[in-house]
Amino acid sequence: MGFEAPPPSGRLVFASDVQATAILPAVADDISLPSVTIPSAAIPTGASISRVLAAVAWRKQVNSDSSANAIVAAQNIQVRSDAPGTWRNAINVADNALETAADATEGGSMLQGDNDIKVEVVGPDTYEFQWASAAVDAASLTLYDVQTYLILEYS
Repeated sequence: MGFEAPPPSGRLVFASDVQATAILPAVADDISLPSVTIPSAAIPTGASISRVLAAVAWRKQVNSDSSANAIVAAQNIQVRSDAPGTWRNAINVADNALETAADATEGGSMLQGDNDIKVEVVGPDTYEFQWASAAVDAASLTLYDVQTYLILEYS
């Protein structure tokens, strides 16, 4: 009778390249965010994906409007396989989030979703991100040095 090791378990974080800017407009539009690639050898053999979350971060945000600015209505940051797959809501962004004073520059942030998107993120592939129907109260709000992430949990 030999020893059989338990299946691997853990968490892997995959990051995109940095995108210089993402401009959230005054008129709702889908805004492309950088894609994340999960390499073919990254997930341990025999592992089963148990949950996948998404996150987006940026270094600073700039409101160049003379009025205060914030997100208009609830919005979603979505993820899909580049196959293409189906856009899945990954991060819910609340109305009035990212509030920024008039003519102001503020430090960036990270938003991590709690929506499990393992139905879309099924293994090695390139996954696209978009901010669906992005819109802000005033003129555009610019996010600088934007990076996206997939957080993959497995057992």
